[in-house]
Amino acid sequence: MGHVDVQQVEFTLPDGRPLLGQITFRVGEGARTALIGPNGTGKTTLLRIVSGDLKAHAGAVTHTGGLGVMCQFIGQVHDDSTVRDLLVSVAPRKIGEAAAAIDVGERAVIAIDDERAQMTYAQALADWTDVGGYQYEVLWDVCTTAALGVPYERAQLRGVSSLSGGEQKRLVLEALLRGPEEVLVLDEPDNYLDVPGKRWLEDRLVASTKTVLFVSHDRELLSRVATRVVTATPSSAASHSPACMTSPHQGAGRDRRRRSPPRGATGWDREKRRHMTGRPAKSCPTGSTGSSERRSPASSSASRIKCSTPTITHFNRSSGRRPR
Repeated sequence: MGHVDVQQVEFTLPDGRPLLGQITFRVGEGARTALIGPNGTGKTTLLRIVSGDLKAHAGAVTHTGGLGVMCQFIGQVHDDSTVRDLLVSVAPRKIGEAAAAIDVGERAVIAIDDERAQMTYAQALADWTDVGGYQYEVLWDVCTTAALGVPYERAQLRGVSSLSGGEQKRLVLEALLRGPEEVLVLDEPDNYLDVPGKRWLEDRLVASTKTVLFVSHDRELLSRVATRVVTATPSSAASHSPACMTSPHQGAGRDRRRRSPPRGATGWDREKRRHMTGRPAKSCPTGSTGSSERRSPASSSASRIKCSTPTITHFNRSSGRRPR
């Protein structure tokens, strides 16, 4: 089982504005840590730093175990890539490199078909075997069957743009959750999923033994899945137990929240309640904003969160000063 350790990470935007300042937290082995907060506080940037896609301007990120990453753009892919390309993109780097070599070899055989091209293609196939590519194809067959209802042999050349956003998300999540990587970094994994899909995701994450760091704005997902929460605000961020995510106006408990939608709930929230309880949901009060993010206790600033356990980590996003 792996872990992620973020120590004193800082990141500055190209225009000189500080985005992240002295961020420190740890995702322990088997923990499911949610990174929450308003848009613009650097959550996606921080995940890109953790995954190695961006380099921090200060501090360090270490992790053990293989790292599986799902970027935020999954669900809105509209290029000419195929299902195979999508699955390769979330596989380990050695699989991606071997798959690219096979593509080069195939094109060479089609274009030239001389002895050199044939040898190049044969070597690419041998390398594919050595890195476990055929074992991954068995895994992908399970994933496409579960997510798309067709085996990998039929699905691999299908254009990703022909899939719905939910199908793209489900396919990638199936590959990551079933794959060998011990640490998952997921940027809004619940986006584009319908209500049954979100319930499936919650159940799979809870049942998984993997270490997970994820971003989400969905209150039900946070309540069911997160074992620890890191809250980012324009001025600060805090790490605390999810049991502490109770503001004064929400003391009724999780079961009561499930029975009746909160005031100002969106149509999506009401549909989710209806699906879970089997009963019609009440309409939103007239004049409500319908903004789940503004109403969510998970997106409140740290000063509005009532905790029954000590705060574990504090960091100041903009100035880097630790609050007294």
